[in-house]
Amino acid sequence: MTTASDRLGVAPESLSRAAGTAAASIPPALPRGPLSRQVWVLALPMLGEQVGNFLVGLVDTWLAGHLSKEATAAVGTAAYVGWFVGLTFMLVSTGAAALVSRSFGAGDRWTAGRTLNQAFLLMLVLGTGTGLLAVLLAPFFAAFLTQTAAARDLLSIYLRIDALGYLALGIFTVVSTVLRASGDTRTPMAIMLLVNIVNVLVASSLVFGWLGPSLGVRGIAWGTVIARCIGGTLALVLALAGWRDLRLTLGGLRPDPGIIHRILRVGLPGGADALIMAVAQLLFIKVIAHTASGPAATANYAAHMIAVRMEAITYLPAMAWMTAAATLVGQYLGARQPRRAARAAHVAAVQGAFLATGVGVAFFFLAEAIFAAFSNDPDVRAVGVPAFRLLAFAQPFLCAGIIYVGALRGAGDTRFTLLVSTIGGLLVRVPGAYLGGIVLGGGLIGAWCGMWADNLVRLLLGLARHLHGGWKRIRV
Repeated sequence: MTTASDRLGVAPESLSRAAGTAAASIPPALPRGPLSRQVWVLALPMLGEQVGNFLVGLVDTWLAGHLSKEATAAVGTAAYVGWFVGLTFMLVSTGAAALVSRSFGAGDRWTAGRTLNQAFLLMLVLGTGTGLLAVLLAPFFAAFLTQTAAARDLLSIYLRIDALGYLALGIFTVVSTVLRASGDTRTPMAIMLLVNIVNVLVASSLVFGWLGPSLGVRGIAWGTVIARCIGGTLALVLALAGWRDLRLTLGGLRPDPGIIHRILRVGLPGGADALIMAVAQLLFIKVIAHTASGPAATANYAAHMIAVRMEAITYLPAMAWMTAAATLVGQYLGARQPRRAARAAHVAAVQGAFLATGVGVAFFFLAEAIFAAFSNDPDVRAVGVPAFRLLAFAQPFLCAGIIYVGALRGAGDTRFTLLVSTIGGLLVRVPGAYLGGIVLGGGLIGAWCGMWADNLVRLLLGLARHLHGGWKRIRV
């Protein structure tokens, strides 16, 4: 017989412990007020965190742009690889977030705390393994993604230094993910803003030689590593001290097969989703690198990396409102209020798309100024400005799609999000980019047509799944 807990995806023990809170209209860990206010309260601190991350990436790109176009290509590609690493961490963080948000919604703090410990244990293994692989595979990535010897050497050096901070990044990721799922988006923001300030100061000092000889691209990489280590240490201290009944303990770190299974039941499809996205992105930037030959190829590639850095502005509201949506969806499902969970996703998507529209308008009118600020190479500016103006029109669709798909991950519906990434990334983005950028000779704009088509497909599939409602019955 199918029980209520089976239909709603909440463990039976969670429901029994939630008897006193299930009737409440708002789970106690969430902000008070209507859904629109709840979304804003949860999203704004995350937006502040994302703004800090964006500014760091902007400074890194600016520093590299004043070194050489090869440095711009190397630092931009390394940022892609770092993003891939973050996607890999979804193997743990997606499952942990879904389980913690459901547990808080159901009033089950014990399961939430246990999840933190087991997710931390898994992340120690994943962060260490990812760092070692990155060191070993750095020359392969450099050879695969670049066309000139200068860019290849710089990228290989950067990746090997950057990999030293992956374990610290993993620790911060798992602790901050669990805190956000509990409804606390302010604490991770405070830590990340401090980390970003350190990153900018250290990287700038090492590049310009304020503390000694200039280290060039190496200085940018070391700034990132030092900042990540500080962030990981602060997150570890916070987790050991405890927050909202979430605490790391020696006893809690003993492997718990039941909790690990629940994390990985959601996380494994999430990890496969991340792998598909990483492969699609690698193939996509490989296409970008071959939209021309010789110096023109480097110009296209550098223009793409500048555009990606700037498009991160759209990811600011997208990731912030996605996190808010995922938290609200998970907690309202845990509180047995699936209709309110569905409304939360729609409210977040509308708010995020509205903000992204403003970003797109700014992109269109400021394209020339942006490329003039981030590159002193006339070829990079010539190819980047017209492509970037067209990119402006895709921003609302990109943002809404990210929010809808991220909300599904918050519900634990990671098998469907895996399908979305497979269709959008491998069947739309890469073939579309190859057709438009290389076969039809469309260059950077032609390749980006595949990217825009992927964004639209993700939005349509995510919205269709929300309207279908099957995600409400996922068990975590």
